[in-house]
Amino acid sequence: MPLPLTLRTVVLATATLFVGCSTIRTETPEGEAVAMNEAEFAAYVEHVFRHHNSVVNDLMFTSGMDGQQDRNSGAELIGAETNMDYACLPLNEVVSALAGGQKPGIKTKMQLVKAVPECEAATRKVETLISSGF
Repeated sequence: MPLPLTLRTVVLATATLFVGCSTIRTETPEGEAVAMNEAEFAAYVEHVFRHHNSVVNDLMFTSGMDGQQDRNSGAELIGAETNMDYACLPLNEVVSALAGGQKPGIKTKMQLVKAVPECEAATRKVETLISSGF
């Protein structure tokens, strides 16, 4: 029995996404469409993950240290940090799974195509707020 058209389309798209020489279509944090091969996308994912971790470390050492920030800017940083945590969750889940010797599910992998640029944009926002003294 043939698969329904929509299910067949999803299966083919998923298979194509993870073939060695496939093209992964995503976008930049600014919203521009971009196509990468699997190796380029993996390098991009690693770059964003490392940048995100660096900003999280900076955040831990600067947040509320001097007590000079006003409530509005503090609230803006808290909101930006919350957005970053949410946007970067799929990326962190994949890295945690790989570090634990597990293979992430296809759904999680597919989420990376959208999540990585969103994580990068959210991380940049937090980084900007930290460097401006929030």
